[in-house]
Amino acid sequence: MSLISIGLSGLTASSAALTTIGNNTANVDTQGYSRQQVMTAAGAQQNIGVGFIGTGTTLSDVRRIYNGYLDNQLQTSTSLNADATAYLSQASKLDSMLSDSSTGVSTVLAKFFTDLSALASGPTDTAARTTFLTSASALAGQFNTISAQMKDQNASINTQLTTATGQVNALASSIAVLNKQITETQASGGQPNTLLDSRTEAVRQLNELVGAKVVENNGSYDVYIGTGQPLVTGTTANTLSAAPSDSDPSVYALKLKYQNNEVDVSSVVTGGSLGGLLRYRSDVLQPAASELGRLAVVASDQINSQLNQGVDANGNFGSNLFISVNDPSLTSQRSLANTTNDQSSGNFAVSIANSAALQTNDYQVTFTDASGQYSVKRLPDGRDMGSYNTSATTAPVIDGFSLKFNGTSTEGDSFKISPTKTGADGIKVVMTDPKAIASASPLTGSSIVSKGSGTFTQPVLSTQADIYNPTATADLRNALTASTPMRLLMGDVTNGAQSYSLVDAQGAEVKDKSGNAIKGSIVPGQSNDISLEVGYTDSSG
Repeated sequence: MSLISIGLSGLTASSAALTTIGNNTANVDTQGYSRQQVMTAAGAQQNIGVGFIGTGTTLSDVRRIYNGYLDNQLQTSTSLNADATAYLSQASKLDSMLSDSSTGVSTVLAKFFTDLSALASGPTDTAARTTFLTSASALAGQFNTISAQMKDQNASINTQLTTATGQVNALASSIAVLNKQITETQASGGQPNTLLDSRTEAVRQLNELVGAKVVENNGSYDVYIGTGQPLVTGTTANTLSAAPSDSDPSVYALKLKYQNNEVDVSSVVTGGSLGGLLRYRSDVLQPAASELGRLAVVASDQINSQLNQGVDANGNFGSNLFISVNDPSLTSQRSLANTTNDQSSGNFAVSIANSAALQTNDYQVTFTDASGQYSVKRLPDGRDMGSYNTSATTAPVIDGFSLKFNGTSTEGDSFKISPTKTGADGIKVVMTDPKAIASASPLTGSSIVSKGSGTFTQPVLSTQADIYNPTATADLRNALTASTPMRLLMGDVTNGAQSYSLVDAQGAEVKDKSGNAIKGSIVPGQSNDISLEVGYTDSSG
């Protein structure tokens, strides 16, 4: 070994080091690039008889400066950041829409009740009636507009899920190919630094889309999503897709296909933009749509109920301002049959029995046998709401809504019940004539003959018209029409009490439902409440 050879070995090592430094510098802005370092070792020693002498230096390795712990932290942070960014981007749009006075519902709702108050103060004011009807139309229109925008956002999320799953599949395929190239290269000796960097960067990009966990297996990366569903196993990449869910085709689900099975992973996928979109949809968008729908249902139902208690400017009994919450076009929208159901199976009509008791939850109904027995579970907590049968005479009432099944059922059929989700979409004004607004009481009172100094307040009808029961409402109205006017006759004062009796227009005694004449007494000189129960014959006899 000559001195020149030893010097050349040093030059070769230094040249390799300088080349590596240059390569590091050139890739300083390359995403995913790991700094490399030339490792040298002493050359083989030569035995010269009296000892050993060195032969210079040799290149032992070009090491990739990589810290597995730091990379894991980077991957996790990347996933969480992408999740939060996607979530915030969607939530900001909804917040901006609902909080803005021109696009939200609060301003229009406040004006509606202001105009309602003005009408109550001046029920004979034609202008007040017209203004109130206009406000009602504006309120319904605002509900419809917000609902449409929420639907658009849901459709946008579906599109983003479809696009992102395509990118996930491309990266998964890339990782599988890199696994093959890396294991083949490692088998021949050495570390393929560039390939390793490319694979690490592919995993980082994957974490921007979906939270991924990596397990190294003999030089290959096995990649898992959700709660351990395999996306990449060695050189095999599975397929993730976005498609209409079985329970609600308007909502796309994430489905992973592996080992000839397709599994819905929507409920377990977290992290990345996909996780953020799914989290926003389940935690914000869908609850907001149901809450807005409940507001629309309760407002329209309560206003309709109140107007049905009175009489309008034409002297007719009140009618609905908004479409009935139990209109057939609305009851049919509240139940979605699962796409896996028997094609001959029917569906539920979901009616509102008590709008004040409505929740914003969805419900899952599943037929448990062939006799029409079905169970109801509340979503998302899975609370058991009971078991019922389609043959029951009275429809079950659950959290303010009732279920009526139309058609035939098959064991295993399931349905998604959403009592309030479509409320904002379905509300509309059905009244067109301002004079039809029933802002006056069906009962009035006046003094015909007054011999004393007593006064009275206007009578109030204590039995309410039930808008959920048209037959009972018709019976009540017929009874009012047939029995009025009536007269309350006051008798003489005897022993500190004054008697009274109720008579009809012909002077005959009015009787209660038991057939007894309605009469009683009050204490003169103080406030007295008089409750009168007038009997009548309903449609059932």
